[in-house]
Amino acid sequence: MAHLLLVVPDSDLGKSLDFALRVDGHAISWRPSLSGDPIPVQFDCTILDHEAVGSNLRQGQTFCRAFWPVILLANSIEHELSSAAYRTIQKPMLGPVLSAALGDALAARRATT
Repeated sequence: MAHLLLVVPDSDLGKSLDFALRVDGHAISWRPSLSGDPIPVQFDCTILDHEAVGSNLRQGQTFCRAFWPVILLANSIEHELSSAAYRTIQKPMLGPVLSAALGDALAARRATT
């Protein structure tokens, strides 16, 4: 079981991801944006919706470095944050693609710790 951080502003998408990832046995912490209280907990992987970053690309890049590995959910594979993320997944194709990316990200995290 991994402890995952979801940063997803769309509550329907967030609830759907939360449910699917909990069914897979993961512990989930969820927040709608990068702003707000500091994030004190260490996570095994972060799933970040590009809409949670908004226009603050620099904040998104800093966040991706601090919470690596980050799986970015975006409308385009070539999103501006893609180079800072571990992997980018194009919305709405999430299901098995997200599960595979998550498995790869968790393996990468274990290899570096």
